[in-house]
Amino acid sequence: MSLPTSPNPSKEILLDGFMLPSKYILGSVTKIFLLFTFACFSAFKMVYYSICDLPLCNYTTKISVFKCLHVTLAIIISSLKVLMILFGFDLNYFKRFISTMELLSIAPERSALRTIKRNRQLNLIILSMTFIGYSTLRIRYRLASIQNLFEATLLILCDIFIEFGLAFLLNMICNICICLKAAFKEINSKIADLNETPKQVFNSFDEIRNLRKRYSYAVRATKHADKLFRYFIAIFYIEYFAYNNLNIVRSFGLKTQIDSLWLFVMLSLTIHLLILTYNLVSVNNLSRQGLEDLYELSFKLNSLHLYHENEIFMARMALSDVGFTFANLFTINNSFITSMFSLSLTIIIALTSLIYR
Repeated sequence: MSLPTSPNPSKEILLDGFMLPSKYILGSVTKIFLLFTFACFSAFKMVYYSICDLPLCNYTTKISVFKCLHVTLAIIISSLKVLMILFGFDLNYFKRFISTMELLSIAPERSALRTIKRNRQLNLIILSMTFIGYSTLRIRYRLASIQNLFEATLLILCDIFIEFGLAFLLNMICNICICLKAAFKEINSKIADLNETPKQVFNSFDEIRNLRKRYSYAVRATKHADKLFRYFIAIFYIEYFAYNNLNIVRSFGLKTQIDSLWLFVMLSLTIHLLILTYNLVSVNNLSRQGLEDLYELSFKLNSLHLYHENEIFMARMALSDVGFTFANLFTINNSFITSMFSLSLTIIIALTSLIYR
C-alpha cells in the first residue's frame, strides 16, 4: 500500500541545516542573533576605528597610505553591515520563501535528499574550518599587536562574533540555494521525461500546465530569497574585491611585506566567495536548463492547445532572468562574475601604474 504524498520539500527539509534550531529560524531569534553578532560588533568596530585609528592616519609614504585606506574601508564596510541588518534584512521574505516552496508539491527522490544533506554538511564543514582558522589567527594577532589586554579582548570578540555572523548568513543563503536547485532540477527532470514520451501517446495538457505552475512558484521563491539577501550579497562582493585589490596593489611595492594574517583572511574570503558564487550561479543556470527540452518537445505536440501551453512555458523560461542579484542591479550569473574579475584586474593595473611608476 502506498503512503499518501504531501507537498514537498516539507518545512522540515527547508528549515534543516541552519546553525539555529529549525523551531527558531523563522522567529525573531534570527534577527536578534544577527543584531547581536553582525550588527552590534560591526558598529563597535566602526566606532573604534573612527576614534582610535583614523585620526592617526598620515599620507607621507605609500605604505601609510594603504594602511589608511584599509582603515577607511573597514569603517565603510562595517557601517554598511550595520545598515544591512537594521534595514535590509527582512525575515518576512524568508517566511514567504518557505510558504512558496511548499506550494511546489515536488517530492525529491531519496538520492536527491541525500545530495541535499551532503551539500549542506559540506558547506557547514568548510565554513566551520575557515571560522576556526580565522578566529585562532585573529586571537594571536590581536594579543601580539595590542598591549592593552582589555582592548585586545574587545577586538577579539568583535572579530569572532562578526565572523560567526558572516558564517551564519553564508550557511543560510547556501541552504536556500540548495533547496532552489533541488526544485529546478526536479522541474527540469520532469520536462526531460515529457520530452522522452513517444509522439503518438503524448497529449497531456495538464502535465505541461502543472510544470509551468511549479516553475512559476520556483521563480517566485527565488525572488523572495533575493529580496532577503540582495544587500548582503552586494556588501560581500564589495568587501572581497575592495580588500583584494588593495592587498594585491600593496604587494607590488618595494620592500613591502603582507602579514600572514591578511593572507589567511583573503584565503578565507576567497573560499567564501567560491562557495557563495557557485551556489548563486547554479540557481541561475538551472532555471534555464530545461529550455532545450521544451523546444524539442514542441515537435511532438499534436494539439494547438498543447503547442500554445508549451510556447508560454518557453517564453517564461527564456525571458525571465531568474536568480539572485547584486543590490537589485545585476543578476549574479556567469557574465557578472567575469565582469567583476575583469573590472578588478583593470583597477589593480591602473592603481599599480599610478602609484609605482
